[in-house]
Amino acid sequence: MWKDLTILERGRKTHMGKKKDSKICIIIIPHTEKVRRLTIPQWLPKISVISISAILMAAFLIFNNIYSSHISLEKEYNDRIAEINNLEEENRKKETELSKLKSHTKELYEKTNEVEDKLAEIEKLQRQVEKIAGIKSPSRGGRIDDDIPIEALEPTEEIQVLKEVLENKEKELLVFIDDLEKRFEYLETVPDLWPTKGRLTSTFGNRKNPFGRGVRFHYGIDIANSIGTDIWAAGSGKVVFSGYKSGLGRTIIIEHNNEYTTVYGHNSKLLVNEGDNVEKGQVISKMGSTGRSTGSHLHFEIHKNGKPIDPLTILK
Repeated sequence: MWKDLTILERGRKTHMGKKKDSKICIIIIPHTEKVRRLTIPQWLPKISVISISAILMAAFLIFNNIYSSHISLEKEYNDRIAEINNLEEENRKKETELSKLKSHTKELYEKTNEVEDKLAEIEKLQRQVEKIAGIKSPSRGGRIDDDIPIEALEPTEEIQVLKEVLENKEKELLVFIDDLEKRFEYLETVPDLWPTKGRLTSTFGNRKNPFGRGVRFHYGIDIANSIGTDIWAAGSGKVVFSGYKSGLGRTIIIEHNNEYTTVYGHNSKLLVNEGDNVEKGQVISKMGSTGRSTGSHLHFEIHKNGKPIDPLTILK
């Protein structure tokens, strides 16, 4: 251990009274050993302080530079992280859109097959209706060309192809429906409905004269039933006569589509007037025995293009 440490003086004078160079003298007095004396120049502490200050300043500048670099790197890192997050979010959106597009494409293929099946069903039904109605529609359209595989097309091209197919089929169906409506309108005018219920008592052609001798030509058919039985229009048309005719009594005459004309005689009551438009199956009169008649019945005639024909060739 040290017993004492004493700094004696910073400078001494020479015997001539002149000051020598300033120094710092450090005397070390140990406990048991010989006293030691340590002398250092006065400028050394100043240099030490300046050096330490310079070192501290340099350390501060280095630390500040490192800190600034750290802040800059941290900001750049955060910006990169944000950019990566944005890219990941955009990638997720793209994957979602791609998944939706794949699902849409698959659904589109299914819809294409469904459209093909529906078109086939429509054409089959169309053939059946044509056969029933007795008409032929225009040349078939609305088919997807077998030479163009639908799977090889882009989704937008598929949609365009399907659109064109459906548009063509729609046009064809509109023409077909128009023809069908005209056909049905025509069929409604054909007098093929039995005009009343009852017993067929006389047919078309030569028959024995019911009021005398010989044979007379019968221009229609007779259907017998009780007085007041409903009489129906055999087809739709326009009433051109409603009144009394000699021999036929109370009579109704209907014109149908400028081709057929029907006559209803011996009625007890007339329910339509001249000029009326009637529908097929509409009640137009009541059965009776007016005019020259042997009993309650309907005398029914069909004329085609002005000539009487056998009603049994048309009635269903």
